[in-house]
Amino acid sequence: MKERNIFQIKFYVICFALIAMFVWGCAYPFIKLGMIEWNIANDDAGGKMLFAGIRFFTAGLFTLMIAKGKGQKIKITDQSSYFLLFLFALTNTALHYYFFYAGLAYCEGGKASIINSFSPFLLILLATIIFKEKMTWNKWIGCILGLAGILIVNYGTSMSGFRWNGEGMILMNCICSAIGGILTRVVTKKVPPITATGYSLSLGGLMLIICGLFVGGRLNTVTGKGILLLLGLIAISMIGFILYNQLICYNPISEIAIFNALIPVFGTMMSCIMLGEKFGKNHFFGLICTSLGIYILHHQKKPVTEA
Repeated sequence: MKERNIFQIKFYVICFALIAMFVWGCAYPFIKLGMIEWNIANDDAGGKMLFAGIRFFTAGLFTLMIAKGKGQKIKITDQSSYFLLFLFALTNTALHYYFFYAGLAYCEGGKASIINSFSPFLLILLATIIFKEKMTWNKWIGCILGLAGILIVNYGTSMSGFRWNGEGMILMNCICSAIGGILTRVVTKKVPPITATGYSLSLGGLMLIICGLFVGGRLNTVTGKGILLLLGLIAISMIGFILYNQLICYNPISEIAIFNALIPVFGTMMSCIMLGEKFGKNHFFGLICTSLGIYILHHQKKPVTEA
C-alpha cells in the first residue's frame, strides 16, 4: 500500500488546518494596525496595493527558497504551466487581496471575518460542480447555514450598513478566494505545491506593487512597529498558504474548505483583543450560525480519508 503523505493523515490535517486558519484570522487586526502604522489612508488605494504587494512578494520569495531547500524544482519547464501560474497569481493573490485590503479599510475586522465565511461554502459548491465531489444533504444544510450567518451579521442595518467599498469588496475577495482554491487543485497537478505557492505569492505581489506605484502609491512613514507588523503579515502569508495549499492538493476540497469557516471565529476574537472592536449581537449570532454549518458539514463523515 502506498505510504500516505503527512498532509493526508487525519491528526496532522486537523492540526495544520487549525494553524492555517488561526494565522489567517490574525491577519485582520494586523492589516488594520499596519495601515495605521504605515500611515496609509482609507482612500489611498495605491498605498494599500503597495503595502500588500511588498507583503506577498517577499513572502513568495521566501516560500520559493523553502521549496528549493526541500529539493523541489523551481524552474518551470512546462510552458503550459505559465498561464496557469499567472492566472493563479492574479486570482489567488493580486485580485483576492486587492479586494481584501480595500474592503477592510471600510469594514470592521470582526464583521469582515464573518462575511468571509462565504468563501468556504462557495468553494465547496464549485468543487462539487467541477470535480464531481458528492453533494450531500449535510453539505447543503451547512452551506445554507453559513450563508445565513452572513445575512444575520447585516440584519437590521440601513443601506449604509452594506457599502460596496467595504462589505462589497470583502465579498469580492471571497469569490476570488474560492476560485483560487479551485485553481490550487489544478495548478498543483503540474507544479509542486510549495513552488506553486511561492510563484502565486511573488507574482501576485509584484502585480500589486506595479499597480500601486502606477496609481501613485507611496509608503512615506517607516517605523519599527510598522516593520514588525509587516514581517508578521509576511509570516502569516507563508504559513497559511504553504499549509493550506498542500492540504487542498492532497485531500478532497470539500473536506478542507470547511475549515476556512473557522477564520471568522479567530478573526473576530483577535480583532476584539487587538483592536478593541465591539462584539455585538449580530456578530455573536452570525458566528453561532456559521459554526453550526461547519459542524453539520464536517460531521457527515471523517474529515479526511485514512486509507
